[in-house]
Amino acid sequence: MGQLGSGARERAEMLEKIPWLADLSWQELETLSRYFLASRVAKGAMIFREGDLESYLGLIAEGRVQVVKMDDHQQAKTLSIIGPGKVFGEMMLIDGEPRSATIVAAEATTLLIFSRENLDTLIEDFPRLAAKLLWKLCALLSQRLRRTSGQLVDLI
Repeated sequence: MGQLGSGARERAEMLEKIPWLADLSWQELETLSRYFLASRVAKGAMIFREGDLESYLGLIAEGRVQVVKMDDHQQAKTLSIIGPGKVFGEMMLIDGEPRSATIVAAEATTLLIFSRENLDTLIEDFPRLAAKLLWKLCALLSQRLRRTSGQLVDLI
């Protein structure tokens, strides 16, 4: 991933477009933006691989990524293609377990990267803002689990 030279204001403007952060104030977005890194990845670039241990999440500012998982026969299966405003990699940020899927840039993509280290620092520096962000991540994970449960019941 290539780091972009965007400043905190530009990163805050990117964060402002993320739907699940919509209720944060501009001041909160500016503060939060200092803990994110902007990165540009080329089409086809692997952002991370299933089983990797690097702990960060990615927010898609522009572009699209493909979520790929290996099946029992070691065949790559595309689970979804997600685009602007979506987040990926949040499970590892929370639980520290190895990556559950591979993420590949489906096109040139701009990401905002938030590491576990930066989460820990945010918790120390701005605990209320960190709590808001963690609640949002919990809600996101809960929504995904509910959707997956609904899809699973249709397969049973």
